[in-house]
Amino acid sequence: MIQRCVLVVPVVAVLVGVAVVLAGVANKAPDSVVLDKASTKRTPVTFPHKAHQDVTACSTCHHTNAELKAGSAEEVKPCAACHLDPDKPTTPSMREMSLTKNPFHKLCIDCHKQQGKGPTKCVDCHKA
Repeated sequence: MIQRCVLVVPVVAVLVGVAVVLAGVANKAPDSVVLDKASTKRTPVTFPHKAHQDVTACSTCHHTNAELKAGSAEEVKPCAACHLDPDKPTTPSMREMSLTKNPFHKLCIDCHKQQGKGPTKCVDCHKA
């Protein structure tokens, strides 16, 4: 019995250590995100996530995660989970190209215009 415990304790300790390391990696916000779920009409967009997380609150974009902070353990659903094929007609759809109906166009372009910096034209984000 003692020999079994001598083997089990180090194995469990290693597994817990690996889990802690992986949890830290899993909760690290990405440097960039490729928005490509609705790219039939335009090229995908590489969104510079790191640059934005340094200047705005996470909940600005992740509106369903009001308490989200960089590095938190909270699960963050991809935008497409709600915005690719929305259940409600009032939820903006990623499939829309309109500046007033696409969630990224609405949020990003409006913010860039308010801040007086950042891309506001299609080709600024949708690069060939």
